[in-house]
Amino acid sequence: MTASAPLPPPSSSHPPAPATGRRGASRWIATVAAAVVATGAGIGIGWFLWSGPDSAAAGTGIDNAAADAAGACQAWKRVPSLDAMFSDESDDRIAHFDRAVGAATLAQSAARLDSRYEDLGKAFQNVSTRMQSYDVKGAEAVAAEKKVNTLCAGLDS
Repeated sequence: MTASAPLPPPSSSHPPAPATGRRGASRWIATVAAAVVATGAGIGIGWFLWSGPDSAAAGTGIDNAAADAAGACQAWKRVPSLDAMFSDESDDRIAHFDRAVGAATLAQSAARLDSRYEDLGKAFQNVSTRMQSYDVKGAEAVAAEKKVNTLCAGLDS
């Protein structure tokens, strides 16, 4: 084996520069991030502890049932008659169908939260069942729509 020649010294006349204060900045960012997370957790825990079963934060209660019922009726106002919805060949018919199903779901939520909306929930359930079974023509379908309209009109007053 032959001996290898020793490595020459670096040609640079300047020694390597020491690392700048990067570590300090990363510690500062980590501290701020931890403070933000702790603050968020504190707010969440406080909201959880101080929200009662009938508060808006809990998502239950009479006020939320009223909002669900009103939302159901507002969505229903933008739905054409069942017969027209199913005979329409436009792209809007799917949106109308989805809106009617959403209104029925909100009405069911209101009925579960507050028994005063039980009739509204049942009326919307009847309409929803008719839509799912394509039973949207005839006197019974018209009567089901009128019942929802009447109950929704009662909420507006």
